[in-house]
Amino acid sequence: MVMEKQQTEKKNIRLIGLDLDGTTLTSQKELTPHTKKVLEACIRQGIEVLPATGRVWSGIPKYMTDIEGVRYIISSNGASVVELDTGKAVYTNGIPWERALEIFDILEEYDTFYDAYALGNGWCEGRFFDNLEKYKIEPLIEQLVRKSRTRVEDLREWLREHQAPVEKINMFFSDVEKRQRAYEELSLIPDIAVTCSLVNNLEINHGTCNKGDALFNLGKLLHIPMEQIMACGDGNNDLEMIRRAGVGVAMENGEEIVKQAADFVTKTNDEEGVAFAIEKFCSLEI
Repeated sequence: MVMEKQQTEKKNIRLIGLDLDGTTLTSQKELTPHTKKVLEACIRQGIEVLPATGRVWSGIPKYMTDIEGVRYIISSNGASVVELDTGKAVYTNGIPWERALEIFDILEEYDTFYDAYALGNGWCEGRFFDNLEKYKIEPLIEQLVRKSRTRVEDLREWLREHQAPVEKINMFFSDVEKRQRAYEELSLIPDIAVTCSLVNNLEINHGTCNKGDALFNLGKLLHIPMEQIMACGDGNNDLEMIRRAGVGVAMENGEEIVKQAADFVTKTNDEEGVAFAIEKFCSLEI
């Protein structure tokens, strides 16, 4: 059921940040024709529309970035904001590579898959990449992992060679209880932020990194204040951008904590909830 915590009068929205999985995309990882039409209508009216996702840049579907007028992406939970025309990052907030190596050592204490996002791509050790089925990853997510990761024999060696900041460390667990223990313990480490976007994963970013911070910094670049920004999401890693945006929209299929933080709870991702919310708050000619 759609819930409103305040009146849904039209707003002067100038930028819309969209989570992808569980939000803009259906459960089959598709962008519906109507949702695409609504996003295109926003762009025609001068509204910046961009993915704001936990995915690495290489994992963002081209049918999103190929929409004419999409100029930026926020990837890796806000660790990177990239201008698509130039391919250059206009804002970054990664984990120093030396600190990432220390975090890898901590993760060895858990029975978990982990990989790293750096240089716009995912990097995954063979011992994990070759045994994805062990971690009970849903088929569509497993396909995404295989497409957006490059297999390396030794992740530590790769990182020492390239000395690249790590945008995000992603983890998958086969046991939900072990995941919860890891979440509680890792959350005590002060210089990292631990979130999740799936029932069996955890995501580690720099302690000050989140999608809300990335939206704020992109807004500064474009001279758009937070009150003129809309953010749509469903998961724990969307919480900060929904809290900080002028209009924070949660999906009906989203986590309860996200719905409680939102200004508006829209329909589910399989009911084109993003399009429904945008049409509620923006005056569009479609």
